[in-house]
Amino acid sequence: MKTLVLAVALLGLSSCLGSPLTPTIRLHARRESTLQLGDIINEFALDMSEILWNEPGNVVFSPLSIGSLMSLVMSGSSGTTYTQMRNALLYSANTPDIMIHTNYRNVLQSLAKLDNDVIVNVATRLFLASGANILSNFTRLAQEHYGSSVRILNFRDDPRGSMESVNQWVRDETNGKIPQLITQPFDSTTSFVATNTVYFKGSWEHPFDPEQTQDGTFNIGSSNITVPMMRSTMTVPLVEMRELDAEMIALPYKGYEYGMLLIRPNGPIDDITLQKVEFGLDAATLNRYVGEMRNATRIVSLPRMRLDFRAYLKNALTDLNVVDMFSPSTADFSRLTANRQVWVDDMIHQTVVEITETGTEAAAATSISLNRIGASKTFEVNRPSIFIIRHMTTGVPLFWGRIMRPDPLQTSGF
Repeated sequence: MKTLVLAVALLGLSSCLGSPLTPTIRLHARRESTLQLGDIINEFALDMSEILWNEPGNVVFSPLSIGSLMSLVMSGSSGTTYTQMRNALLYSANTPDIMIHTNYRNVLQSLAKLDNDVIVNVATRLFLASGANILSNFTRLAQEHYGSSVRILNFRDDPRGSMESVNQWVRDETNGKIPQLITQPFDSTTSFVATNTVYFKGSWEHPFDPEQTQDGTFNIGSSNITVPMMRSTMTVPLVEMRELDAEMIALPYKGYEYGMLLIRPNGPIDDITLQKVEFGLDAATLNRYVGEMRNATRIVSLPRMRLDFRAYLKNALTDLNVVDMFSPSTADFSRLTANRQVWVDDMIHQTVVEITETGTEAAAATSISLNRIGASKTFEVNRPSIFIIRHMTTGVPLFWGRIMRPDPLQTSGF
């Protein structure tokens, strides 16, 4: 029997705090197909976040990366293996597979960005065992719709060297931030490894001055920790999420195409309060609140931090009723390989997000009308909160996370 390995390496780098983001957030500019996919990925993110709720500490993942890799592998499955994956990914029964893959191709093309201010690189590679009977239709779809490259490895005779080859590719695609995604040599029966990385590096419209960063308190409920807190007075899109008893602001990256949404609960500092906010969200509610944002001046304070999360997603996906693909007796990947005795061993996932002051200083300020919401003059991320790094044009979340206990970063640069 042969095993398949799905590996997801995710990386986000961001400098901190910027100038006003246009409140309309370009929602009107989305094409219908990408709008629907953006909403679907947001709903999938919420499902994953709920299932990962009991993970200790900070939780950070890329709904885009997990969703795109699963959609690709779904295209090689059949029977209940296919149905379970499709249902977990929330695709409508009347949406043809080719439309799903075409929508992903369009979204991935729209996300791609490389300049001095924002770098977005989504990469997929298929590592195939020498002599593996992988069907050409599958590799063609992977290349044409997901931009996948293909490499042949000798898993049987050189499992350790194959592991290093995969890790080297991940290191290269994540600029060295994820040095070892795979920690154990592959089983000699491995026939196929599907790997996806997301690398994001963004500069804020107006970077924080590192000289203004001072040690501050982050309240984790039962105790406090000390972290370097970045602080600046700025005008930001803000909305009171009254139904959820929370506030949300948007911090734009250079060029306004990407932004970070920060959601801070107002209630008691405990897990239940944050859980109520997160579990009360859905794609429609999030989009509605984004559309209701109005500009307000606040003293914004945010930790300079690193968030690192690693998980094996087999259990999480099993909770979404994705069961058959993990079992040698039930997995059906007959559209991926002519070898019927293959299954997925696990889905490995690692995410690193670093938030610092560093960024490109803007030469001019944006003039906007000011609409104040509420009496508060501060927005302090000094307690467990939610963040989303979002492509504002399509609504696609690149990263989704819970800041529970930020690890302080002692450097102010990328």
